[in-house]
Amino acid sequence: MSKLNISRMTIMIVDDDDEVRGIIKDYLTMFGFRSFIEARDGAEAYRFVLDTIQRIDLIISDWEMPRTDGLSLLKAVRSHNGRYQTPFIMVTSQQSQERMKITSAKRHAIDCYIVKPFRSEILREKVFQALKITEDAAQTG
Repeated sequence: MSKLNISRMTIMIVDDDDEVRGIIKDYLTMFGFRSFIEARDGAEAYRFVLDTIQRIDLIISDWEMPRTDGLSLLKAVRSHNGRYQTPFIMVTSQQSQERMKITSAKRHAIDCYIVKPFRSEILREKVFQALKITEDAAQTG
């Protein structure tokens, strides 16, 4: 099996909280990812989605954000001709109505779901699962 160079992948992190975006980016950097796009909400993120020259290998999005939320972004990505297969991880807080949200997200082909607060191991597991790569197939150099 050939190695997949994860350091060349681009991950879009969408969250209205600068600190949360920073934590996710720090974790991803620890895992070997090097290229990131950051957006404060779904509307800002969707501008990158529309730019088909922009590489996006994975989207990690918060659910609850002002202006445009994560579910709206997910629906927009899934209905975009060139981006509909982009792996998408939804992040949300525990106090949300989880069961209803999970059902709704699954209906729109969510790849993975993470509940805040989460540890780096959970994020790593979900990222590799969403990208459909195994630990031994990942190469960081």
